[in-house]
Amino acid sequence: MTAGILAVAFGASLGFLPGYFVADLQDDLGISRTQVGLLVSLHFGFTGLGSVLGARITEWVGVRASVVADQLMVAVAAWGSALLDSYPALLAAAMFAGFGYSLSTSSTNKAVADVVPASRLTVALSAKTAGVPTMALVASAIVPWASERWSWNATVMATGTLALLSAVVALFALPGREASGRSAVRSEAVSLSGRGGGRSSGELMPKGFWWFSVAAFFLVGSSQPLFSWIVRYLDESVGLAKTTAGGIASVAAGIGAVTMVLGALHADRIGPNRRVPFIIGLSAAMSVSIAVIPLGFALDVVVVGAAAVGVVLGIATQLVAVGSMHAAVVDRAPHAVQRATGITMTGYYLGALAGPVGFGALVDWLDTYTWAWLAMAAGGAVGAAIFVRANRVGQVVP
Repeated sequence: MTAGILAVAFGASLGFLPGYFVADLQDDLGISRTQVGLLVSLHFGFTGLGSVLGARITEWVGVRASVVADQLMVAVAAWGSALLDSYPALLAAAMFAGFGYSLSTSSTNKAVADVVPASRLTVALSAKTAGVPTMALVASAIVPWASERWSWNATVMATGTLALLSAVVALFALPGREASGRSAVRSEAVSLSGRGGGRSSGELMPKGFWWFSVAAFFLVGSSQPLFSWIVRYLDESVGLAKTTAGGIASVAAGIGAVTMVLGALHADRIGPNRRVPFIIGLSAAMSVSIAVIPLGFALDVVVVGAAAVGVVLGIATQLVAVGSMHAAVVDRAPHAVQRATGITMTGYYLGALAGPVGFGALVDWLDTYTWAWLAMAAGGAVGAAIFVRANRVGQVVP
């Protein structure tokens, strides 16, 4: 589990870091908010574009090789972009590391699904996925301060070095191709004997599974700015110091990581049939939370606390929804976990492509953060509605 947590944390890291040193990037390279957002968007966009291929590669080479390859790609991208010190280098690094992250996403989902019983599936997948908000917690607390004290380049190189260490951990801790093959046989036997409600092995992929991909697009596209833009928003629009803004983002990510696991316990307790309705409620709550953020800070000091709660609740509900969504994918397509993950994560990461750059472009265009946040809130509401439709796909028979 530790190797999986590290894999997703460092696999996603280059998609988060620009949001924590936006001001330094703009001052150093002379780029706009839209261009900064594009770095985040391209990283996760290439993860989305590579999701189906990444799942196939994992099937061919196994979990261990996939994760090690991803961590090495992050290290190369980090050091290369930091040393070249240019916007084109950062764009190339974002795309290269983004594709690599698709390998860790599908392989760690497969590793967990192979060894964890259905009754603890959401908790296990959420604990693994919690590597991302944990990374965000540490990075948002340290990176604004470190990049201001030294440079954004130094923080990126440090991340690349840690990714190398993560590759070593994965090399010794994760199963190789032969062991992965044996686990796949075990996973198929488990699904035939009960997980998935007795569907025949011939029904590999439920009809209409793409609805999960569309719902994931809106869930993530509307919420990614909570991670990639909240520090800059608090710094530029609210007037907080970068270190203070980073501290608030860090607290929100920490609460979100804990809530993610607690929410997973609830999702496992309610069972496969009620997991998607749970996600619907979380998506709706996230939409309302995002809408509160600009309204609270725009009114007066008394309401600032309500807006801060909106940040925390927005991140917490998004993380619980994402963790539960991974389990719902396994629930609804138990005989095709890697392929279903690839389909869902394509929409997920295309949403992560659209959100950051779209948010930055809206702020550049309208010269205000308010309408950008409200647009994200509307996207979250659309996502909740689409999950209602996705709930009819591959329903689990009690």
